[in-house]
Amino acid sequence: MKPYDVISSQSAGPSGSPGGPGLPPAVSEDYSDIIFRYQLTPESLLTELSQYAPQIVDTQYSVLHAPLADRLADVEEIGYSGVPKLFTYADTVSLEDAGILSAQLQPYLSLSGNGILIGFLDSGIDYTHPAFRSADGSTRILRIWDQTLQTGPAPEGMQYGTEFTGEQINEALFSADPLAAVPVRDERGHGTATAGIACGSADETGGFTGAAPGSRILFVRLKPAKRYLRDYFLIPEDADAFQETDLMLGVSYMVDISRQLRMPLVICLTLGTSQGGHTGSTPLEDVLTSAQFNTGVCVVTGTGNEVGQGHHVQRRIASPGESADVELLVEEETRGFALEFWSDTPDLYSIGFTSPLGETIQPVQPRSRVTYSFDFLLENSKIDLTYFIVEMLSGSQLAFLRFVDPTPGLWRIRVNNLTLAGGAFHLWLPITGLVSPGVRFYSPAADTTLVIPSCAEALIATGTYDAYTGSMFRNSGRGYTRDGLIKPDFAAPGTDLTAPAPGGLYTRLSGSCAASALAAGAAALLAESGLRQEPPRYYTPREIRSLFQRGAERRDAYSYPNREQGYGILNLYGIFESFLRI
Repeated sequence: MKPYDVISSQSAGPSGSPGGPGLPPAVSEDYSDIIFRYQLTPESLLTELSQYAPQIVDTQYSVLHAPLADRLADVEEIGYSGVPKLFTYADTVSLEDAGILSAQLQPYLSLSGNGILIGFLDSGIDYTHPAFRSADGSTRILRIWDQTLQTGPAPEGMQYGTEFTGEQINEALFSADPLAAVPVRDERGHGTATAGIACGSADETGGFTGAAPGSRILFVRLKPAKRYLRDYFLIPEDADAFQETDLMLGVSYMVDISRQLRMPLVICLTLGTSQGGHTGSTPLEDVLTSAQFNTGVCVVTGTGNEVGQGHHVQRRIASPGESADVELLVEEETRGFALEFWSDTPDLYSIGFTSPLGETIQPVQPRSRVTYSFDFLLENSKIDLTYFIVEMLSGSQLAFLRFVDPTPGLWRIRVNNLTLAGGAFHLWLPITGLVSPGVRFYSPAADTTLVIPSCAEALIATGTYDAYTGSMFRNSGRGYTRDGLIKPDFAAPGTDLTAPAPGGLYTRLSGSCAASALAAGAAALLAESGLRQEPPRYYTPREIRSLFQRGAERRDAYSYPNREQGYGILNLYGIFESFLRI
């Protein structure tokens, strides 16, 4: 089916309000969500798309909603990029090591993030926590869009969720029962922790301060991914998963608010996925890149925690017609998983399988957007294989595989070359948390373990550094991207950071989430330094990244840039020191 067939050949949904009584289609489990990329101007398509309750993201993308009965839900029907991918968490000594305390305390600089918005898309936030309140007890949060609450009103231009303003939050804070007035919660605690690391208010008694305690906060509480997507991608029942469409609309919302308030915005994205070609060409990466075309908008994300997880393989075939075997370990009680194969054009490959019991499926000739289903005679296992000879956004060959009820043991995936140019191919399992711990490659590769969206060239991507030991965090995602772009841009401290926890408490957080939150706070301080200039200077994302790279600490034992640290270790104060050396 061609992209336009999604629009033109399907019947309309039920009459009346899309999504059925009481629930908008973005929330209803009776509707699939489709990422649609405009190939005409948005205005010329709005009438035609109206039956699918479109929500405009930007000038490139819209989100459509189709009744599941229309069967517009899988990669064969709507294309790989049209199916929302699933994201999950990419999980004071550090402030000193990153040069942030020096930038806060140096009398001339005295940076705190004043005048800057920091935006988060996460599990929720405990807005009653002292970390998000000013000295007088009022909130530092200017807006919350809670996608999980359908009482409304939704933000302007959005069809679901409930928006709360800073005024409403303050009324709640000074009431007898805040959560009765503004029922935004964070059961998981992740959003509270990352927002606090980035910009929590100082707590002298607890020895805590966020990187940018003077900034203001925007927060999007993401709703959980729909059941049909969880089933399609075969993720574990207890997995925390958020879908790409909600992230895309959340980014659009935050950019609109920053325009209304005329304040610079740093978007801190601490979620990741391994679904995609790892060349920066997914819909979310496109939307984040486009968001930075707005003056004062900057996006900071992390490279994830995938090193050592056994979720990536890279191989190279030397001659046309040769084959390579990739071994995959599957433990007991694995209900299934999805797997992606990517290679550069004009290389072309066919794929086959050998089960743990020895049954072999010979490599199958690739035909674009055709799904082959294989049932094994002596086992309950089933494999669905869908080829994309030229995937729409990346231009690469993609093979999307679903293993259903796989037999425990060692599986072999045979990759046979049909047309050879470079000879390299990659396979990725889902990110940790979205696949059973008992599924991993037998001989994995540590390089190119960046999570998406950190592969996008325009975004600031940080690896994770252990400020206590002076070494890299053991699981920090490593570059480069599949097409050789240098990522990460630098590494930030992200081990054992003090962070707020729901209920007015504090906890510790380690990993990519902590590092990217710290880096986002540093970006807010740098943005504030630009506003203090006369006339005020709005740094572009490229300027911010280049300044971070200029100020980064580099050590004689390493060559730079490298796959672990990029251009070095984050040192915000080092940026200002570097100007003195010019």
